[in-house]
Amino acid sequence: MSSFESFSFGRNDESATQGKKRFKAQAGCTYRVSFVWWKGVEEGKLDLDADGPEFVGAPANFIPNVGYVINRGPEYTKIAGGEPPRMKIATILVVWPQDSKGKLDKKAIAEGGFDVCPWVFAPDKYKALDPIHQEFHFGQHDVTISCTDTQYQKMTFSPCKDSLLAALKKKGGKLWESIVEQTQLLAGGIQGEIGREMTLDQIRDKLAGSGGGNPAATPAVAVATEEIDNLVDNLLDDD
Repeated sequence: MSSFESFSFGRNDESATQGKKRFKAQAGCTYRVSFVWWKGVEEGKLDLDADGPEFVGAPANFIPNVGYVINRGPEYTKIAGGEPPRMKIATILVVWPQDSKGKLDKKAIAEGGFDVCPWVFAPDKYKALDPIHQEFHFGQHDVTISCTDTQYQKMTFSPCKDSLLAALKKKGGKLWESIVEQTQLLAGGIQGEIGREMTLDQIRDKLAGSGGGNPAATPAVAVATEEIDNLVDNLLDDD
């Protein structure tokens, strides 16, 4: 039985509030992001009208010389030195480039200078995002993330008045297709961002110096941007 749980805001998320390059914020920086993992992505469609974006979570322990391992019960806690597992949550974001004034960098977007990336975070951030989503649905609103501490990823969140992702979906074209394709690839390996599912024997072998190795990285996807210059000029223009 898998230790992972799939959920969204208000759906099967009780455990979330207990106990390639990832998104990692830097202190003093502000980011504009769209939640991009939605129902229907497997079929190449993102249902931005669904109840909420998709998340996956599982309890994990960090074991030296092994890495993060999904905790399947007391024996895993014991082999991890008795340290209780911590709940880790993952989703997928588009991180949009911004200029020095905090506005969307239209030229960078036109050149494909955005990141579709996994984000792994703790339950406190999920709980902070939930009430924002209830008032400003993340299918229609991007989110601004401000970071005050890089090491501990201390963040505050605020909603944007609109969503670049939703506008791009309405327009369609190669940029949208690329975002969907990258999200599909990341969603297929998102559980591995939280930790490795290993048997106790596999962990012991790894600790003894046999077996193991890092899982393969998710391949990057080239972004086609030739159609978006005019689109970006008309999207989310400055007030």
